[in-house]
Amino acid sequence: MILLHHPEVELSRELLAQLPADCGCVDWTSELQREEYQAQDGLPPSAFPSVLVDVPAYAEDRPMIGPDGEFLGMEVVAVPAHQELLRLPASWAAVASFTASVEERALLLPAG
Repeated sequence: MILLHHPEVELSRELLAQLPADCGCVDWTSELQREEYQAQDGLPPSAFPSVLVDVPAYAEDRPMIGPDGEFLGMEVVAVPAHQELLRLPASWAAVASFTASVEERALLLPAG
């Protein structure tokens, strides 16, 4: 996990003060930190704070649509592991709730 932090935002300062040991931090006001994050193809934040989290691969049902837009039925597709930005998490407990949910989904609906 990575906290995308801006010191002018109170919620961001609160999350930084309670930063978990396994979480990194990018101070968005530091040009160097921002460039290093962006060089690693980090997702751009739409608000501060944001927390970059890993989402494990899972399977989901999706509709199959024919060439003329007709509904053909449902299919199971694998969604690869990826990262998501949690925008404006109220607390680290909220972040933990999200990560527990996506980990459980991956166990219940394995991708392969």
